[in-house]
Amino acid sequence: MRRFLDWSLTLCLVAACLGTAMARVQARGHWHVADGDAAHNSWQKTESKISAETVATSFKLLWKLKLGSEAQQTGGFSEPLVTPSIISSRGFKDIALWGDSNSLYAVDYALGTLLWQKDFQVESSGSTGTCSGSNIQILMEPPLVIHFGARRSHASSRSASAPTTADRWIGAPAAGGGFSLKGVYVLTRDGYLHEQILATGLDYAPAVKFLPASAGDSSGLNMNDRFVYTESTRDCGNAPNAVWSIDLNTPEHPIASYQSQKVRPADLTGPAIGADGTVYISTGAGTSDPSTGVHANSVVALTAKDLKVKDWYTASDSAKVRMLNVSPVVLSYKDKDLVTAPGKDGSIVLLDSESLGGKDHHTPLAETGRISKTPKKGAWESLASWQDNNGALWVLASISGPVQRDVKFASVNGAAPHGSIIAFKVEDKDGRPVLTPAWISRDLRNPAPPAIVNGVVFALAGGDASDHAILYALDAATGKELYSSGGAIDTYTHLSGVSVGDGHVFFTTHDHTLYSFGIPMEH
Repeated sequence: MRRFLDWSLTLCLVAACLGTAMARVQARGHWHVADGDAAHNSWQKTESKISAETVATSFKLLWKLKLGSEAQQTGGFSEPLVTPSIISSRGFKDIALWGDSNSLYAVDYALGTLLWQKDFQVESSGSTGTCSGSNIQILMEPPLVIHFGARRSHASSRSASAPTTADRWIGAPAAGGGFSLKGVYVLTRDGYLHEQILATGLDYAPAVKFLPASAGDSSGLNMNDRFVYTESTRDCGNAPNAVWSIDLNTPEHPIASYQSQKVRPADLTGPAIGADGTVYISTGAGTSDPSTGVHANSVVALTAKDLKVKDWYTASDSAKVRMLNVSPVVLSYKDKDLVTAPGKDGSIVLLDSESLGGKDHHTPLAETGRISKTPKKGAWESLASWQDNNGALWVLASISGPVQRDVKFASVNGAAPHGSIIAFKVEDKDGRPVLTPAWISRDLRNPAPPAIVNGVVFALAGGDASDHAILYALDAATGKELYSSGGAIDTYTHLSGVSVGDGHVFFTTHDHTLYSFGIPMEH
């Protein structure tokens, strides 16, 4: 009886520790996937340290850390991921994850030091073009939400009796909910999906083939309901233009795909996912063939499990649409999903998730006037969304080049010939939502997509070979500058996303230096 009581007390203490730790993670901000969440909002909802006040008084460069070697440098998309309070053999650790062409790095961001490094042995296949310059893709499982008052489910009962090390498979539940034991997924350039133990970088289970081509390469990873999604193009090896899913709920790992023939998926950070699991992608130029489900220069909605076409939106003049390196964003509006994406001739559209383009597939719910010219090759014009304390919904976009003045903004923060962040408010007009122009930021050279937290917009001007990058903090209601990093960043960035969490802002420069700006820790 005494032994039983001792074990019961131990289990209660462990549960309390895990619950406290997970509450800390959620309160401090967790950035588990590119663009912050499965819907691609780029909005950090649980960060508590960063605000307009702390940015103006305490925000600064905390550290920078060179990762990898010169030989490993690539020109592909990268965005650090953030997870606070991971249990390791050395106590709780706050981890930022980032991957180059063949390695995954875990950095203790409280100290700015490398915690572990995992090198993947991927043989060169002689790939050229975009394949030779791409990074591995990474994502983490969303933070666990613990409901101590809820009745224990059969699923949670199964997770308590986890497979042994020899019997583990990618996605298999781990004992005790898997806290710190697993949860980071890596897609390498040979098309294999790996799962690493978050605290150590060690393999959790044998890798599984995801993309079919020997030189498979992908654009972004996303996850919902234990399905992982990515996209591939014919620019890389023999991988077809397609969206792929792999089911991690079973050791058989069934794979589904939506193949778009000669039309490329155009989502640099992967597909976006709606509240009901619908998968949204944007597509590039080409010839549409509705009979086979191929829609060029469009937003396409796919079913969650088998990736069948549910719906699509194609602008009435699709030749004037340029889906270049931009994923759709799913935003919640009055208990329903809306989707925002580029429209024709440099506009932005709002789409109703229940009927993307209306009966004719060409009619958006709302559309702005012309905002920008066709972006130059290599530019990254992307979208974001957030909701303020008054419940107002906002849509933001990064723009390369000057804003076309067909649309009048309420606030303009100086001339912006090289690029800017622009903001719209979603408002009701005659019972329908419209995008009301709100503000244009200061001038930004090659701006990355914005990241939003507590009424602050972080805007990274990526710079170029002749001009270093600058990180700005802007007032999310007006676009007014609150902070500038000035000359603190040594060089320029390339397709580098910005992640926010636990009082930190992370990004990488083209030479694989990880930067951390933020609020200094109290000691």
